[in-house]
Amino acid sequence: MSKPVLFVTGLGKNLDRAENIKALYESYTGDKVFLTTHEKDTYKEIKSGKYDLMVIDVFPTYSPGKAIMVWHAIQGGKFIGLGDRNTYYRAYHAPLMDRIICAGTGAVEMWHKCTMVSESRIVPLGMPRTDRYIGKKKGDGGTPFADKRMYLFAPTFRGWNETRFPVIDWGYIDKELTDDEIMVVKSHPYHVPLNVPKECRHVVEVSQFRTSANFLYDCDVVITDYSSIIFDGYLLGKPAVLFEKNSGYVKTRGMYLKYPEQYCSRFAVNEHQMIQLARTAKHLTRVETECMNLVADKCDGHSCERINKLINEMNKTGAY
Repeated sequence: MSKPVLFVTGLGKNLDRAENIKALYESYTGDKVFLTTHEKDTYKEIKSGKYDLMVIDVFPTYSPGKAIMVWHAIQGGKFIGLGDRNTYYRAYHAPLMDRIICAGTGAVEMWHKCTMVSESRIVPLGMPRTDRYIGKKKGDGGTPFADKRMYLFAPTFRGWNETRFPVIDWGYIDKELTDDEIMVVKSHPYHVPLNVPKECRHVVEVSQFRTSANFLYDCDVVITDYSSIIFDGYLLGKPAVLFEKNSGYVKTRGMYLKYPEQYCSRFAVNEHQMIQLARTAKHLTRVETECMNLVADKCDGHSCERINKLINEMNKTGAY
């Protein structure tokens, strides 16, 4: 008889933030247990013998015997793992991951490079959280901004040794936007707020701890620098603007594709360019579509179904 499947997140105690693990945990119909790496004695529980298989959304440090890693974001952007000095990754991580789930066929080689896990163990099955994107349209997010042309500004997470976040002229952006436009600013959960002045009428900062999905549904354009949220936007048909006010990040961190050429055809280096490009962005360009098809072609609404099938196969005694 199979043991319960252990679902583990490294993103904190708020399960809403662990969107991939939450989607899998809620859709899996077999015996299951949920834990977070932040809980006391989690690793002792992992090694307790109660489980044969663990599904986790960060690089695992321990395994109950077999482990499936489903990264917490669509990978295809900035270097992680062996390619990034800021990512906690060591040689002993690779043997702990019996399978790595990625969002698209073009990401298999990327995951191999950053983990040195054999490509035969890296399977493009899609990202669980994106299953709910199918059919979503503007207004479905229930945010108070859906009646305006909404620009979602969501910059990337930056590690300790990376190029610092640039100073943004929020006053200029607020002055240039009209009453029919709104910029919603959402920083990464691991970052401090970006401190948009309260007096701004056309720029609103929301909590970085809220999930991005509802804002993605209701926005018209995604604005970011290097964040993988750009891929989530593409899956929802949202065009994007890359806003790189401080050059140097790509050189210090590294990107898997040519930046910006392979990510987006709209590239701004100051606030004025960013606003002008956001206003004229109506549809996905060829570059954006090709990027989505390369990095996330398996995000088709059936990711949980495929991954749960793999979970059941691997949770059988001796099955790999």
